[in-house]
Amino acid sequence: MTDIQTIKLGSKEYVVLPRAEYVKLQKLAGVPIGSVEGIQYARNSIGETLKQAREHAGLTQTALAAKLKKSQPMVSGAESGSISVSERYVGAVLKACGLPKDWTGPIKEKRARRR
Repeated sequence: MTDIQTIKLGSKEYVVLPRAEYVKLQKLAGVPIGSVEGIQYARNSIGETLKQAREHAGLTQTALAAKLKKSQPMVSGAESGSISVSERYVGAVLKACGLPKDWTGPIKEKRARRR
């Protein structure tokens, strides 16, 4: 097996491996080759985290696209999971949003209710 890399987006850690290795794992698990449910789930999950990073920075898709020198449809596709993105793209988004590579997602503040 080849070296497996991980990337962390938000509070989730993802495994990055060559497609050939993924196919081997599908065969071992008895998953039909060509099954893309897992890949689509990962794209959607990564896309949601990218969207959270952009919103955390207070940027629109158009503003982020301008910072990245990409198109707004490309940013939209990455956030919706309709296109795959590279680790390099993810790093560029986090940097453009002023976030560290190990960003763990937005902190949800608890609102104290006073009565």
